[in-house]
Amino acid sequence: MTLTQPSRASLADLIALISCADLTVRQKQDMRSAVRTLAKALGGAPEEIAADVAGLRRRLNGLSPEALGHSKGRWANMKSLLGNALALMQPMMPGRSASPLLPAWDALVTGLGVDRRYRLLPLLRFLSQAGIGPDKVAMADLDAYRQAICNDRLRGEPEKAWDALTWMWNACQREVNGWPPLVIDRPKKREIYLLPWSTFPASLKQDADAYLARLAGHDLSGDGPARPARPATLKTRAYQLQVSASALAHSGVKTEHILSLADLVLMANYQALLRFFLARHGGQTSPMVGQIAGFLKDVARHWVKADEATVVKMKRIVSNLTPPRRGMTAKNRERLRPLDEAENVARFLGLPDRIRQDVDKDKRSPRLKAVTAQIAAAIALLQAAPIRRKNLAALDLTHNLVSRGKRLYLIVADADVKNGEPIDFELPPQTVEILAWYVRAHRPHLLKGPSDALFPGANGAPKQPGTLAPQIAKAVFRYTGMPFNAHLFRHAGGKIFLDARPGQYEVMRRVLGHRSIATTTSIYAGAETRSAGAHFAAVIAERRRALEGSAKTKHPTLIKSKKFGGDT
Repeated sequence: MTLTQPSRASLADLIALISCADLTVRQKQDMRSAVRTLAKALGGAPEEIAADVAGLRRRLNGLSPEALGHSKGRWANMKSLLGNALALMQPMMPGRSASPLLPAWDALVTGLGVDRRYRLLPLLRFLSQAGIGPDKVAMADLDAYRQAICNDRLRGEPEKAWDALTWMWNACQREVNGWPPLVIDRPKKREIYLLPWSTFPASLKQDADAYLARLAGHDLSGDGPARPARPATLKTRAYQLQVSASALAHSGVKTEHILSLADLVLMANYQALLRFFLARHGGQTSPMVGQIAGFLKDVARHWVKADEATVVKMKRIVSNLTPPRRGMTAKNRERLRPLDEAENVARFLGLPDRIRQDVDKDKRSPRLKAVTAQIAAAIALLQAAPIRRKNLAALDLTHNLVSRGKRLYLIVADADVKNGEPIDFELPPQTVEILAWYVRAHRPHLLKGPSDALFPGANGAPKQPGTLAPQIAKAVFRYTGMPFNAHLFRHAGGKIFLDARPGQYEVMRRVLGHRSIATTTSIYAGAETRSAGAHFAAVIAERRRALEGSAKTKHPTLIKSKKFGGDT
């Protein structure tokens, strides 16, 4: 049996093809079982799912085997069987190739670093199998490999693999004698329009630095802000000034004419740079555009000392460009939707213990186990105290985890918190137990010297938020199947609490450290609508039952006659 149009075939057609293939009975059983199980994981019947390699790869990569109840080994085996089955329908590229390299390629890669050689070997084996050596390779051959890994292989993230390979190939082209003179284009992932300060006259940077010093409270004349800006705020303001100057330059104003901050807030220039940002957003405003407009208005008022008419006009522009506060984004609401179901909430809240069990059974090296234990401890902390990822990564055993009698508290000073509100949480016993397990049994394997960091990195210093947060997200997805980031723990905590206690915003305001209850209600208003509706319905039902019971006691004849349709 053959299929002339595999792109239109379904997994049901693939199962039929397996049954007619020249395979042993056991091989057919295993392949059919794998195809049916993966179809179920994809949420459809085999006849409803196209037997398209690229489409199947993308959909399967969006699933978590552990969340579906499959071990990583079983999942990999099923994908391998699916690949073997698809090979009955169309040519398939193997997940791993052992084809020998042509001597010419082997000579070129001998002596390369391990990582570079590892990245290049699959491509070089592909070329060697086709008999294409360094002297004959053409761009079309490289593109054929790219097409093969994207369309004829089930292994995940082919675009990422190609991007890494492209970087390695181009590096070898520059550095390795005899490497083919082909340079692979790497498209820019995003347009970078931020110009360095050196592009502008030195006076602009000097004026910007003076203004930032004023915000930092260095100006003792009494003309500065009532409260000095925090370092993180100063960093943001410096970026906003630089990006505003860059936008103005891209709008057509020559850089040599941008001499000071006063030039940024001239009404014509102010409007021009804001139009540049709007154009980059498809003509629509955004929170960033509104924030820059408001910030430059403040610069005009407090630093440049613009006249009142100009400031009033800027205020109107800021009002028009500032999007209304809509609370939680639609994307975050969708990500939290699985937590409407009790079993998903239980799976989410049980994450630290689940990971701990896996670590205790893990046969890998102590250091690799320690990294996983570190993630379990971080998740336990975020569930008990939904702090921001920067504060999480920077936690210190000495200053932030404080014992008071038999209790353990998480304390972060106001100066270290984004909005200046101090953090002081008593950690529950389950969280303390996970932390103790991690600190005593696994954290020592992450250290090469003295360190007080709760989550130490390679050098003993606190792990960077940009490293810790993706590790947390990956672990949550692996065990629950939910796309999750570290900041979403704050929203998840709010949702889980408000689902159980609808309307109790003040509690969440204090937990999340919001200064205003309006901030909390703007984020979560509506998030607990489903649970509030269920709570409302339960109260009405309970009231109905109580009143019906009372009516039966007082008017039994009336109730009986109505029940059976009789006269009253």
